[in-house]
Order: sequence, then structure tokens, then C-alpha cells
Amino acid sequence: MTPEHHPKPGAPTPSSTVPLAAWLLLALTAALALLWSQQKLLDQDEFLSFYTDSVPTLSAVLGVQLHSPISLDPPTYHLLSHLAMNAFGSTPEALRLPSLLGFLLMELALYLLVRKLASQRAALLATALPLATASFRYAVEGRPYGLLLGLYALALLCWYTAARHRDNTTPNSRLLPLIGLTLAIIAAITSHYFGILILLPVCCGELARTVERRHLDSPMLAAIAAGCAGILLILPFKAALAPYRQHYYITTVSPRAVSQGYRELFVRYNDWPHLTQNLIAVLLAIAVLAIIFASLRRFRARPATEPAYLWITLLAFAALPFFSFLFGRFVTHTMEVRYVIATLIPFAILIALALEQRLHSRAFFISALGAVLLIAFIATAIQLNSARHERTDLLATMTIPPSVRRPLLRNPNQRLYTQSLNQFFLNSYYLTDPALRARLTLIYDEPREVAWLGHNTNAVTALYLTRFTSLNVAPYCGFLSQPSALLLDYETDWEWIGNDLRAQHTPITPQSPILRSQTLQLTSAQPCPTGAP
Repeated sequence: MTPEHHPKPGAPTPSSTVPLAAWLLLALTAALALLWSQQKLLDQDEFLSFYTDSVPTLSAVLGVQLHSPISLDPPTYHLLSHLAMNAFGSTPEALRLPSLLGFLLMELALYLLVRKLASQRAALLATALPLATASFRYAVEGRPYGLLLGLYALALLCWYTAARHRDNTTPNSRLLPLIGLTLAIIAAITSHYFGILILLPVCCGELARTVERRHLDSPMLAAIAAGCAGILLILPFKAALAPYRQHYYITTVSPRAVSQGYRELFVRYNDWPHLTQNLIAVLLAIAVLAIIFASLRRFRARPATEPAYLWITLLAFAALPFFSFLFGRFVTHTMEVRYVIATLIPFAILIALALEQRLHSRAFFISALGAVLLIAFIATAIQLNSARHERTDLLATMTIPPSVRRPLLRNPNQRLYTQSLNQFFLNSYYLTDPALRARLTLIYDEPREVAWLGHNTNAVTALYLTRFTSLNVAPYCGFLSQPSALLLDYETDWEWIGNDLRAQHTPITPQSPILRSQTLQLTSAQPCPTGAP
């Protein structure tokens, strides 16, 4: 490849044709994600999406999200996931397909945007960088976050393309990028409630552009305003969350969430030894400072055709963890790293731009791209191996010894109760024994959950599951009324039933453990408890 040069003012922008190398990077991303997804177990949040999106029709999906939401997101991801499962079957891979497509869309948008700003080599490096970060995991998670990555990147690309068409007075039509900008904003807002943060970098960039040009761009403002209609669309779905909000679990959103929002974009190391965590944190801090320093140099040496307002937009994008911290601290009272993963986008762009001059060297380009892909292969191989072992271990526990299974089968009416939502989902989906799977029953009791845990999330979820799934769900009193009822007690932080049974001095007898649980049996039917535990 030969080095690319920036066009002179008024010259047409570089071709948006995507070369074979970029398509190969996208194909590699898809292949690695699908391999990982085949081994990765569904987690609790994914199960909530899975059962929501498995309903028969698109209107049924909307009905669930409007009246019985168990996955607390606006509907766009669920509608796309429903279509994917209709087309490819109700599998984890289909559930996660919109996330994978969103991640691929981000990579493609990064290529097209950086190609406009720098060389094809820089664009290829920007395309490959997300694959080598911890954020790649969102491509194999059946939640809206991978999709949000694609929508944020698409909004940035469309906004900048429409802006340059106007500022360069080129004959290119602005209609398509303006429509793309509107749709990207609407889709982001209606995919996740924190998706509203997409407006911050776009509006900051347009404000800086207006100040720089000293003139309003009415079509651009109209496109952004039309995108804000997404806020009106999510209001009915937000109202449907009222039963959760009464006793929703609230976390303390500390300033540490800001640094965590940056660190976990690149590396997840919370389970590593403390000394290793500190070392990686220091290395990441040094790397970020190096990126900032290199970006400042690149900004000062930028060509005349590269506007300053683009850098304002990238800075606003990079500051998303700060905005999210304020939003979480004073509005939602919760914040997760995954809410701000779009911060990955400006970092990929800035790294590629900072290395642009070095990338003119073919040897350096091949070395840099090769190093990124090597890291991606190693990291994905580690994740794939971990997922395979976790899956193997889980499936091994699903095989119940004949000496334990025979007594269970002798009493066909004996249910297997549990109050652990995640373990109930895992057992209901992965247990291959149909006779035992049909007996799995989820227990709920909202007042006692609130009393023991301070929230009602599992209880409301359990109640809503009865409205649109065939899963067995029963109130706590129903469990206590069953003589010889078996309880699968997992003793997790989100379980209260063991404490309640002990507080009520309920007569129980330990049994042979099955399905990874501490198995307990009621000695006799018990009255429904009254009053506070």
C-alpha cells in the first residue's frame, strides 16, 4: 500500500470503497465471535432477553416490554433478537446476533471514518483494535451493548460525513448521512436507557462546529432533533418499570466508576492477583497518557482540511464515563462499565491517527497490525478455553446419579424448588432430563425478598415470567405447603430463602446434593409465614 494524503480544500473525499483487507478483518471478527458464542453459557441477563424475545410475534415482544418486562431495556434490541431467532432458531447464537452485527458495524464505521481522516493503513488498524480489547466480549452477549457500539460509531460517521459535505460544498447528497444520523440516534435511545448519552458527543460536536462556522446548519439540527424523538418512544416502556423502582436495588455510584469505565474497556482483571491488578492499572495509565500526548501532537499537525470540531466530538466521546457517572449519581443511581463502552470508539480512532505517520512504513504497519491480531487471538483463545471448561463443568453436574434419580422418579409430583433465578434458568435450559426439568420450580415472595435483601427484582421477575412463559413459578407459601418438598439452595448473595427457613425454625433435612445445590427437604408441610422475618 502506498501512503494516502489528505485532500485539498474542496477536493472530493477519499473513496468509501472497502478493500478486501477490511472485509477480512470483519470476517475474522465474526468467526471468532461465533466460535466463542458456541461455547459461552447464557448468563442470567441473557436469559431474561432470551425468554422475552422467544415469544411468538413482534407485537408480543412489545407487549412484554410494555406490561411484563423482565429485561429492563427499551424494545429495539429485543425486536432484532426476536427476528434473528425466528430466522435461525431459538439459540444463544441467534440471541446474540444483533450484538455481533453491532460490533461489526462499529468496525466498518471506524474504517470509513478513519479512511476519511488519514490513510487506509490507519483505517485498518482502527478497525482491528477493538478486537484486541476486553470490549470484544459484548459481541457475544445477548444484550444491547454490542449493538450500541455500532450505533454510536454510525452516528459519528454520519454526522461527520454530513458536516463535511456541507462545509466543503461538495456535490454529494447529504440526505443519506442525515437520515443515518437520525436513525442511529433513535435506535440507540430505544435500545438502552443510557443510550441517550449518544446525544452528548453529537451535540457537543455540532455546537463546536456552529461556533467555528458562525452559522447554524438547519438540516443537521433537524436530523438531531428528529433523533431525539427516540426519547418520546421509550417513555411508555420506562413507565412499565414502575413495579421494580419501588424497591429497586441501588448502588453507590462512586468516582471510582469513572476510572473503571476506562480500564475495563481494555482489560478485565478484577479476578487477578492484587499485585497484577495494580501493575496493569499502572500500565494502562501510562498507555492512556501516551495516547493523549500523541493525540495532542497529531491535533497540532492536523491538515487544514481536518476541522477542530471533530476533535471536540472525539473528546466528548472519550468523556462518556464522566457524563455517565453524573447521570448515574444523580438520576439513575446505578452505573455499569458496559453503559459507556462507546468510549472505545474515540480511543481506536485516536490511536490510529496518532500512529498515522509511522504507518507509512510498511514494516511498522505490518508489525502493528500483526501485534494487534496476535493479542486478539490469544485473548479470544483464553476466553474460549475458559468458556469451554465452564460449559463442560456445568453439563457434568446435569448428570444425576441413578441412586439419586430413582427416588425422585418414584414421586412424580415432587417438585424441585429454587429461589435462585440464575440457577433456575441454567437448570431449565441445560438440564437434558425432561422428567426432572419439568419439575423445576422458581419460588418468589416479594415482601420477604424486600425484608431480607432490600429489593424486589427477582420477585417481580418471577411473577412476570408466569404471564408469557411456560416455566414453573410458585409463591413461597406454595412451597411450604408441599410436604416433602425439595429445595435446591445455592446460598448466593441474592438468595434469602435459607435465612428465612432458619429464622422460622422450619424443619428441614439435608439430602444428596444435586444440580450444584445444597439440597434440603421439608419434613412436613408448613403454614405460610406472617409478619416480618
